[in-house]
Amino acid sequence: MILTNKHEPTILIEELHWQSCRLQDELVKIYEFIDLPEKIKAIEQQNSTILRAYYANALTHNIVDIKTVKYIVSGNIKPKGINERTVEHYLKAEQYLGSVVSEPLSIQMLYQLQKILILDLYNNREDINLFSANATRLPEKLSPTAEMELESLFEFMNHDDEFHPIIQSWILHFRLLNIRLFSECTIKIASLLQHFWLKKKGMDVFGLLSIEHELYANKNEYQNFWDDQHPDFIADQQQQFDFGMELYGMQLDRLKNLLRSYFRKQVDFEKLNARQKNIMNYVFERGYKLKEIDDSVLNKRQKLIMYIIQNRGFISTKELVSEFDCNRKTIQRDFTELTEQNLVKVIGKGAGLRYAVNLTERKHESLAKYQSSWVEDEIAIEQI
Repeated sequence: MILTNKHEPTILIEELHWQSCRLQDELVKIYEFIDLPEKIKAIEQQNSTILRAYYANALTHNIVDIKTVKYIVSGNIKPKGINERTVEHYLKAEQYLGSVVSEPLSIQMLYQLQKILILDLYNNREDINLFSANATRLPEKLSPTAEMELESLFEFMNHDDEFHPIIQSWILHFRLLNIRLFSECTIKIASLLQHFWLKKKGMDVFGLLSIEHELYANKNEYQNFWDDQHPDFIADQQQQFDFGMELYGMQLDRLKNLLRSYFRKQVDFEKLNARQKNIMNYVFERGYKLKEIDDSVLNKRQKLIMYIIQNRGFISTKELVSEFDCNRKTIQRDFTELTEQNLVKVIGKGAGLRYAVNLTERKHESLAKYQSSWVEDEIAIEQI
């Protein structure tokens, strides 16, 4: 069916889908909170590039050893043979899209991807001759029907302000699979443009996403949603979208585990006792919610005390002495400052004295912004 109007996807957005969108936002905040060294950030971004190139090619049965892909990405070897050069041209296509990330989606991008992924790959070779096993390729032109459908899709993508960018990216991915594009590279084009869209919208988690990994791990189910051998094949749009968002959630879980492993190295997690491990698990999950306080207001130990109190609800001086391995006067001095600033309050007396988060007394309004979001919510509830 030719689409003459703007593409309007008929999909139902469920709470599970929104949870993935929220998890993406949470991962960005955790990433910023744990503050990885620039060298580590660069390594992980390159690792994600390697994974995208490796799995995108594996999906089209172009199997190249992942170490070889790593060497191609890092520039340590010159690609030889059609399989290795296919990986190289996939990387060139990703670089091209990165250079035009500020531009809207257009049909011209598809023709440029055809040139990089197909024409340059097969035609610009030293071994090309009449008897070559891999024949040269001629430029293909999209059919009028395909162009109309693409124009409709791109108009929707470039102007829609209703759907979340992550949701838009899966609409784009599967719609491209179901439009007859060129004779090959449809999957690669769909993956490349999805990554382009997420990067354009700032949703690629600082370049760490490699959705192709999940597509390959679930390739049998993935192939049920499109059929390049039968152009008239029509898949259920809702099922496609649900499947895509499920894969996206898997990818985010994988990234969260990666960030958790780095955070645990930062805090020497394995050397901590059980209670300290619980505290550090909380700091990783919720630490970013306590907005960063200037060091001139609270020192690092006092910030960590606030994390602990917000996790447990209340705590005693004695318990913190053992946690921080310092003397009682040091912790008592910290609590005196926190109490004066109305960030904590005293509950109980004598041996039962504890310190808790101060929800109501706010003598210094300038410090209100330093409370975590859930504490602010509690205050709002009490005021009602």
